[in-house]
Amino acid sequence: MRGIGSISQLMAFAKIVETGSLTKAARELNLTPSAVSKSLSQLEERLGVLLVKRTTRSLSLTDQGYAFFEHARVLLEEIERAIEETNRFRTRIEGALRITSSIAFGLSQLQPLIGRYMEAHPHVTIILSLDDRFVNLAEEQYDIAVRVTAARDWGYAARNLGPIRWVYCASPRYLEKHGEPTRPGDLAGHRCLAYPAMTPNGVWSFRKDDQVEEIKVDPIMICNSSSAILQAVLSGQGIACLPTYIASRSIVERKVSLVLPQYRAAISHTLYAMYFKSKYANPVIRSFLDFVAKEIGDKPPWDAEIGIW
Repeated sequence: MRGIGSISQLMAFAKIVETGSLTKAARELNLTPSAVSKSLSQLEERLGVLLVKRTTRSLSLTDQGYAFFEHARVLLEEIERAIEETNRFRTRIEGALRITSSIAFGLSQLQPLIGRYMEAHPHVTIILSLDDRFVNLAEEQYDIAVRVTAARDWGYAARNLGPIRWVYCASPRYLEKHGEPTRPGDLAGHRCLAYPAMTPNGVWSFRKDDQVEEIKVDPIMICNSSSAILQAVLSGQGIACLPTYIASRSIVERKVSLVLPQYRAAISHTLYAMYFKSKYANPVIRSFLDFVAKEIGDKPPWDAEIGIW
C-alpha cells in the first residue's frame, strides 16, 4: 500500500470527489477540514502528482485525479465487499433496512410484503420512504429501491421481480351510463383518464395477438398518480389504463370492470428491486430481496387473482 497511500487517504480523496467540497467531505467523515486537506496533500505527495486543483471557491480534478479516482473507487468497493462478505456468516438477520418505492406500489403491494417480512425477521427495522421520483441510492442512503420502469440502465444491480401488466377499465356505473366500447376506435367518444407513462403523445396502444393498434385520446384528466386515477375510475369519471397491482382488488370485488378485455396494453414495464452490488452480501438486504422474490413468485399475486394471464 506504500505506493498508493493508506486506506484512510483513499477514503478521504473519494469523499472529496463525491461531495465536491473539503468541508462536506470532512463533515461526512467526521473530521476537520484541515485534516481532510492534509490527508489529500499527503496522498498527492506519495503519488507524486496533483490530484485536485484547489482555489478559494472551487475544487476540480486533474486528469491524473480522474484516472486515479476510478481505480480508488473500485478498490474501496472491494474493501467494502470484503467486509460485508465477512459479515455474511452471521446467522442472526438484524439491523436497519432503508427502502424507497413509488407511492402506488408501496401502498398497494409493498407494505403488506414488508409486514410479512418483519414477522419473519423481528430484529430488522424497516425505514420505508414512498416517493414517485427516481431517487439516487448513494446520495440518499437507501439500501433498496423498488421501482416499476421500462428502462434497463440505472447504474445499479437489480433483481427482476416480475412483469407489470396494465388493463383498460372503468366502473360499471360509467359503462352503464356511457356504453361499453367494443373496439379501440370507440374510445374517441369516451371520457378518458390518462396516466402519462401509458399515454405517450396522447396515444393509447392496444395489442391483440401480434397486432398493435394505436388510438389518439383526448383525456379529460391527466394525472401522474395511478392511485388518484383509480379513485376517479371508482367514482365513475371515465375509462383509464391502470396497472393490475393497483386495479386487481377492485376488479375482483366488481367495483371496476375490464374494458376491451380481448386487448392488452402494448406498453410493458417491469418491477425491479435495485441495490448496490457491493451491498448484496449484507444478510438483511439479501434476505429481503429473496423474500420479496419468493412472495411474488412466477406470477404476481395481483395478476393471479384476476386470472386473465
